Amino acid sequence: MKTLFATRWVHYLPALFAWLFAVGFLVLTYRLPPIARAMPVLVGWATLGLASLDLISRTGGAFGQGLMRALNPSGLKLQGDADTLEPRFGLKSGIGMVVLLVVGFLSIGILLAAPLVIFIALMLANRREPLLSAAIAAGATLVIWLLFAVLLRLQLYPGLIFGGAL
Repeated sequence: MKTLFATRWVHYLPALFAWLFAVGFLVLTYRLPPIARAMPVLVGWATLGLASLDLISRTGGAFGQGLMRALNPSGLKLQGDADTLEPRFGLKSGIGMVVLLVVGFLSIGILLAAPLVIFIALMLANRREPLLSAAIAAGATLVIWLLFAVLLRLQLYPGLIFGGAL
């Protein structure tokens, strides 16, 4: 199997997908009028930064593995004496979760899609208890609502089903 920086190239695909998505998102948001692009640009740059950290953390060197331990210790799998990068959730499942999130945001809106995706991810990827998963999803949704709707006074996208427009 081909490797890049001592890591199989397929292990870079989820982070690379997120990085390319963020770049495309930024290109599109900079076409918006200045007043309309303030928050999307912030989200785009944050996504680009996090995807870059994810890419770096997947390298097989000491720095990459140290970053992986700091950011996502569940991404490391102990094999014998050495840590090797093994995604716990799988490439297809990870891409599926991103697709579910985007479809959910567009169809049912942020406040319904976010807890649904968080709940599913916690149940499937981390094998958490249903009640704990529901509590974490509800808490994350509350933080999203408080930050964007209350503090920043931004209208959260309601989804096409509930009157949102593209």
